[in-house]
Amino acid sequence: MTGVAMEASLACQVDVPSQSSPAANEPRTKPAEPSPPQTQFLDADGKPLPPDLQRDLREQFKEGLPPVKEPDAAPRMPSPTTTSPSSNGDVTITARQPRGSVIGDIPPERTFSSLDINAYGAGNIAELIQSLGPQVSSSRGGDGNPVTLLNGRRVSSFAEIAEIPAEAIERIEVFPEELALKYGYLANQKVVNIVTFERFSTQIGQISSALSTEGGYNAERVQSNYFSIRGDTRVDVSAQYNRAASLLESNRDLAQLGDITGAGKFRTLLPGIEQLTLNGIISGNLLNDISSTLGARIEANDSNSLLGLGSNGPLVRDTDTHTVHVGTTLGGRIGQWMWSFTGNYERTITDTVTDTNDGLGSRNEARSINSLANADLVLTGSVLKLPAGPVATSLRVGSDMRDFSSRSLQGELEQQADFSRKRGAMQASFDVPIASRREKELTWLGDLSANVNLAFEQLSDFRTLRTFGYGFNWSPTKEINIIASATNQESAPTVEQLGAPLIVTPNVRTFDFLRREVADTVRIFGGNPNLRSDDRHVVRLGVNARPFANADFTLSIDYLETHTDDPIAPFPIATPEIEAAYPDRFTRGVDGRLLRIDSTPLNFERSEQEQIRWGVSFVSALGAVEPWMRTAPVRTYSNEAEARAAAPVGTMVAMIQPGSAMARRFENLSSRLYLNFYHTLQLRDKIVVRDNLPALDLLDGSVTDIFGGTRRHRVEVQAGFFKKGLGGRLTTSWQSGSTVRNVGEDSGNLTFSGIATVNVNLFANIGERFGSKPSGWLKGSRIVLGINNLFNARPLVQDRSGLTPLSYQAAYLDPIGRFINVGVRKSF
Repeated sequence: MTGVAMEASLACQVDVPSQSSPAANEPRTKPAEPSPPQTQFLDADGKPLPPDLQRDLREQFKEGLPPVKEPDAAPRMPSPTTTSPSSNGDVTITARQPRGSVIGDIPPERTFSSLDINAYGAGNIAELIQSLGPQVSSSRGGDGNPVTLLNGRRVSSFAEIAEIPAEAIERIEVFPEELALKYGYLANQKVVNIVTFERFSTQIGQISSALSTEGGYNAERVQSNYFSIRGDTRVDVSAQYNRAASLLESNRDLAQLGDITGAGKFRTLLPGIEQLTLNGIISGNLLNDISSTLGARIEANDSNSLLGLGSNGPLVRDTDTHTVHVGTTLGGRIGQWMWSFTGNYERTITDTVTDTNDGLGSRNEARSINSLANADLVLTGSVLKLPAGPVATSLRVGSDMRDFSSRSLQGELEQQADFSRKRGAMQASFDVPIASRREKELTWLGDLSANVNLAFEQLSDFRTLRTFGYGFNWSPTKEINIIASATNQESAPTVEQLGAPLIVTPNVRTFDFLRREVADTVRIFGGNPNLRSDDRHVVRLGVNARPFANADFTLSIDYLETHTDDPIAPFPIATPEIEAAYPDRFTRGVDGRLLRIDSTPLNFERSEQEQIRWGVSFVSALGAVEPWMRTAPVRTYSNEAEARAAAPVGTMVAMIQPGSAMARRFENLSSRLYLNFYHTLQLRDKIVVRDNLPALDLLDGSVTDIFGGTRRHRVEVQAGFFKKGLGGRLTTSWQSGSTVRNVGEDSGNLTFSGIATVNVNLFANIGERFGSKPSGWLKGSRIVLGINNLFNARPLVQDRSGLTPLSYQAAYLDPIGRFINVGVRKSF
């Protein structure tokens, strides 16, 4: 038997027969014993449930309905429903804002239920965010990763929630970038709200191994995790060890410069890595209604690589990084205002030691120490009530102190840098309602609100930086949501970009576009104290539509235009245009051969990008699902005791017999078929390196990186299924080709082919597959098989004669190629 827990979101009607006397003048007799009232369960639309389910539920609750949970006290989010009996015996279900909802009225672009999440086969939140891919990524700037919330609240850092098991998640909501403003962030990242179940506990052990099919590379991971949540109390303790072997050029049989026999044995394509991470989180309530979280993380990361053959043997580089992080969050309510405080302290020490080629066996040394302490306070509430609703207001004040010091010793030359930065910041965001269906104000417009936001940053080593944005959020119908926004944002370079220690790397394989030859050059990496702040202007128009009422189908279209003055960028590759703009960065010999490049970061003059990104997402059950079940929040357990222990008060728990009609219904309900398709069309991508030089068109022959410029088309497709514990996911990404023009005087162009990669992931949840049969270690076990780059596709780069330059061999652009990942996960 399988236990199924369902929140009390179904109406329950109790029909009581009349007990009135047939006639007032008839003699009184002993009244007949009334028949027991007949309980009838209705769906959300007021229609009776199927007869077999009626029978099962009546038997389940023959002693009475489950007690109804009272709404949580502030500042907790209200429960999804409130149930109140009336005098005639009916049970009325009143919809309320779901527990863990976000601030404001911006609707989510996508919502994933716990059953949707199960279909991805992810082990924890970090894996799930990665699996969702383009559905949660943004192209508006930053690193593309989303802002993450837990139960509608800020977290101190993503590491605080990364190891939460996927089974503990009730739902995930994906919101557009504009929601980030309400939580004190900038509007350049999507927002992912993760809502956990109120009660959940597990211990997890996991081991996985990855192996390249071409050999030479393997990686292992061992992880353990204890997670428990009981209402507002949460404990999460985890440990993880990762190891990856170094991958040598000789493992890929790469051609070597000068055809030196055996040279590939002394150069690594990928360094060997060892990493150990310990993480601990505890969360609960302080002083009644003040929620609090305290977390700590310790991480050690060691890597080693070979940089070629020197006069005394292989040149070795060792890099050791150690990080300590402590973070906290506090939250509560003051009157009508909710407040949230986050604080973090992190200290990272990085030591890099590199062999030199001076014949004396000496080593260059570099060390950096990066310390950061920050604190943010965010207030959300309303300052004014308008006919269409309250003016939603978000205020943030924050401060951080960063100290970055570096020291490098290159032979007899010693360089030191010490940057201290203090930052004070203020941000305000106002959402002004104009029309509202709920408030019956200008209902012919639907729901319409305008937003204005502004922020100031005062940096101790820079001028005051400003950000100003505005836009509107319009839902003409419930199925369509339109967001338009414009943002002007000033950003300072990081202290790492300003003061990173000087690191000299010998034997960096470089294609010299001017001479059309490959050279092993000396590259200088580090900070550039002369960097300027950049000024970014972004215009966005986004449409999100769910056109079919009875289907989980979403269509999204985004137009994005970005103009940046003084953009900060890593140093580009050695093209004639770049060398003409920065001749002092290049050192050549008397014969013109390229010897040395200063690769520290720089400011371009300006850049312009324009793109359209559109996509569709479709989710369906594999089998017929009755209307009353489609939106029911359901969880399944292996037995009744487990279900009753985990289910909150007010939850219906029903036992389902294997093979029954009800079992088949819930089997279909928990199954999934999903398809996601996203296409990005790059309309413009230009960079002006300096004012007196022509613009570089990265869509038409110009290039700043080794991958051949900007591809005009990028397509991402994801398809998957899940049923009875078996699941699979197929992910395909494709990008069009490009051409680098006029490289050298008589060599013509370099052509970069289009490329498509296919990844396959399969998993089996043993317990779900075999119901109550598994015992011992099989219960709660998951087996995972993944094949990345199934067809071993790699970029192909050729000149006009069909030859591939030495530094553009396929393994330089994609060292690993196809690899297989096998893992076992066990929950206790």
